[in-house]
Amino acid sequence: MVLSKIDIFPLLRICFHHQFNITAFLRGGAAVLESNKPLIGVALSGGAVRGIAHIAALETLEQEGIPIYALAGTSVGSMVGALYASGIPLMEIRRILLGVKWKNVLKLVVPKLGLVSSEGIYEFMDSILKGKKFSTLQMPFAAVATDLRNGEKVTITTGSVARAVQASCSLPIIFTPTEINKHTLIDGGFSSQIPVRSVREELGAKKVIAVDVNYQAIESDEFDNIMKIATHLSALWASRNARVEEKLADVVIQVSARGIALYDLSKSKELLSRGKKATEEKLPEIKALL
Repeated sequence: MVLSKIDIFPLLRICFHHQFNITAFLRGGAAVLESNKPLIGVALSGGAVRGIAHIAALETLEQEGIPIYALAGTSVGSMVGALYASGIPLMEIRRILLGVKWKNVLKLVVPKLGLVSSEGIYEFMDSILKGKKFSTLQMPFAAVATDLRNGEKVTITTGSVARAVQASCSLPIIFTPTEINKHTLIDGGFSSQIPVRSVREELGAKKVIAVDVNYQAIESDEFDNIMKIATHLSALWASRNARVEEKLADVVIQVSARGIALYDLSKSKELLSRGKKATEEKLPEIKALL
C-alpha cells in the first residue's frame, strides 16, 4: 500500500461524518484503500412502492463486488438507503419491506395539513433503526427532502435517521409535513427525485450510480380520488427534475415501471425481478468506473 497515492481527504470525511465510528471507517474507507478505486456513490430515486426495486439493484451491486462508499435517497429511496447504511443485510431489508402493509405506515388524522400523519413513517422506521443517528451509520448517507416554504432541496445528514426518512417521504396532501430544526419539510421528489448532486457534493462521491425506478412509467389518467391527484402531481413535478439530475450521473440504472402503479404492493416480486435485470444490463458500464 502506497500512501502517497491515496487521497486522504475522503478518509477524513468518513471519520468526521461518523464521529470516528470505527465500523463506519472500515466499511466506507475500504473503497478508498483498495487499489485507488474511486469513491462510488449511489443515488436512489423516489417512487413509492416501486422503490422495492432498489433492493435488487443493491443486491446485484453487492454480489458483483462493486464497492459502495455512500448513499443518498429520496422518498422511498431514503427508506431503503437508511436501512442499508445502518448495516442491515439486504436479505433482511427485503424481508422487512416485502412484508410492509399500508396499515404499517398510515396513521389517519383529522384533515388539516394532510390526510395521513407522517408520524407513521417515523414510527415504522424507528421501530427498526432503534433511534439511530447519522453519526452511527456504517457509511455516509443523506436523506433528501424539500423545504415547503421555498421549494429548495434540503439534504439531511445529521440527527435522527428515522425522522429524516419521514421528512423525505412526506408527500403533500397525503402525508402531513415534517418539522425539523424549524423547517417544514415535504417529499424530496419535489426538488431532487434522483439525488445525484447530494451524493456527489454533500457526501463526496467521485462517481455516481443513479437508480431510477420510474422509467417508462405511465401514471393513471383517472383522477377520481385525492390520492391519485396528489400522486400524479408529484410524479409530474419529480419527473422534470429527475431528467435534469440523472444527466449528472456516471451511470443510470433505469428500472421499467410500466404497468406498475406507485401504490401497488402486489407487484413487489416483479419489481425485484426488474431491478435485478436493469442493474445487470448496466454492469459493464459500472465496472468501467472502477
